[in-house]
Amino acid sequence: MSIWLLNAILIEGMGIVGVLAVWRTRRTDAAFAAGFNTMLLVTGAYVWSALPLDPRKVAVLAMVVVYLLHMNWLLLFRRRYTALPKLDTQLPLSQKYVLPFVLTNVVGWGYCLPFYFAVRRVGPLNGLDYLAFGVYVVGAVIHFGSDYQKVRFKARPDTKGKLLDTGFWALCRHPNYFGDFLTYVAFALIGGSVWGWISPLLNLLQYLFDAIPKNEKWAAARYGEAWERYVRRTRKFIPFVF
Repeated sequence: MSIWLLNAILIEGMGIVGVLAVWRTRRTDAAFAAGFNTMLLVTGAYVWSALPLDPRKVAVLAMVVVYLLHMNWLLLFRRRYTALPKLDTQLPLSQKYVLPFVLTNVVGWGYCLPFYFAVRRVGPLNGLDYLAFGVYVVGAVIHFGSDYQKVRFKARPDTKGKLLDTGFWALCRHPNYFGDFLTYVAFALIGGSVWGWISPLLNLLQYLFDAIPKNEKWAAARYGEAWERYVRRTRKFIPFVF
């Protein structure tokens, strides 16, 4: 079976799973979980299509598994500390049913594209791979660390209605998004192909034109003057730069 046909079956199959989960729960976290977990299936298919295993393929699988452990923890067990509850109230049910297919296709065809090239690279690990590992670790620390800090902050009863602006959140207004973006840069690096950069580009566009504007609108309404002061002293996305 062609790898592209196999991936189409996996991607659209996960879209159906996501729709069924949304139908049962009426919540967007089901759609996002289906979308992100498509990554493991597609990556596994790419690795299977390029057997036998080698250190680079094992590294790709490990990077994906670690990333998804964090995303599933956040989506399935700490969703109340994310923007998902707000999205649940604002997104019509009809759009919730479409969302799983949008996410599974973006993740499966776009976000996973570097892995197609990564598993077909030959030779031992080299400087490009080690650069990818370094960027991945930095991204994971910022992404996971800022999410964990936010969860801990919001779980405290004395912080209700207060703005988190310390730790990672003093570096920029969306450190979790920046760390996530670095993860996709690492994926593109290990892919070793210019086409693999479609993945972080899609990730960046989603943040700059969708997630960040929505988040900042919500935050401005919720925190008022405190948010305005935070905006004046803290960069939006890239620490100390932008």
